[in-house]
Parts: sequence; C-alpha cells; structure tokens
Amino acid sequence: MKTTIFKSLFITLLIMQSVSVFSHSNKHEEPKDPMFSGLDSDAAEVVIQFRDALKAGNAEIVNSVLSKDVLIYESGNAERSSLQYVSGHMLSDMKYLASIDSEIIEHQVKISGDVAISTSQSKNISTKDGKTTERISMETIVVSKVKGQWLITHIHWS
Repeated sequence: MKTTIFKSLFITLLIMQSVSVFSHSNKHEEPKDPMFSGLDSDAAEVVIQFRDALKAGNAEIVNSVLSKDVLIYESGNAERSSLQYVSGHMLSDMKYLASIDSEIIEHQVKISGDVAISTSQSKNISTKDGKTTERISMETIVVSKVKGQWLITHIHWS
C-alpha cells in the first residue's frame, strides 16, 4: 500500500514538473533592448521612411506614406490633411531637420490589428551663431492599415 501511494505521488510530481517546464515557453520574451522594440514591422518601416524622407527633403516619399486625411499636431497647431501639410509646414520641417544633428534615443512600435502606435524620443543638436543647443523631442505617430497599406494617420510632435 505504501509503495502504491509513493508511486502515485512520484508520478504526480513528475507530471506537474513536466507541465511546468512546458508552460514556460519563450513566447513572451522581453525585447533585447526595450528602448527599441517593434522596429522590424511593416508599420515601423513606414515611420522610418517618413523620417528619412523628411531629413533628405524627399517630398514625394513623405506624401506617399501619409493618409490623405492625416491629422498633424505640433506646437499648438493642427494640419488636417496631407495636402495641407505638404503645401505648408513640410518644407520648414525639412529645412530644420537638414540643419540639425538628430539621434533617436528611444523608439517603440506597438501593433494592435490594423493600427500601430510609434512613440519615440530624439536628441536634437543645433548650432546657431556659435552656440550649441540640445533639445529632446517627442513623437507619436499612428499608422493605420488603409486598403491593405500602412499609412500615417496621425502625428503629434513636441
């Protein structure tokens, strides 16, 4: 009788240990660098293309990744379409970005279905009249899948 109880307990412990080992899969691994995550996604690629195009002064690429009804908030102002942005404020953004050194210090992209949220911080260094200024900028970009294509639907810069 004691042998049967012992065997039953031993088998139960083995089963519990096996279940425990298999239930701890690596599916929810932390990113290698939590300050930079989700950047290998198609939605993140759109954000990176947008930034690179602004810095390079490529209006065609900038316009191609913006939804027609994009909403852009910056410094208390709002632009409510890609046409309004491209024909207005975009050129000053391009000029500014071309004149500074910018380093992305944090960038995460989180996707939920057909919507992705890109959040980032950058260190921007500019020099004017021999004086160097360093500022931290914040950016939130919403990228939405529109007719199968990821497009930027909202930007908030501060």
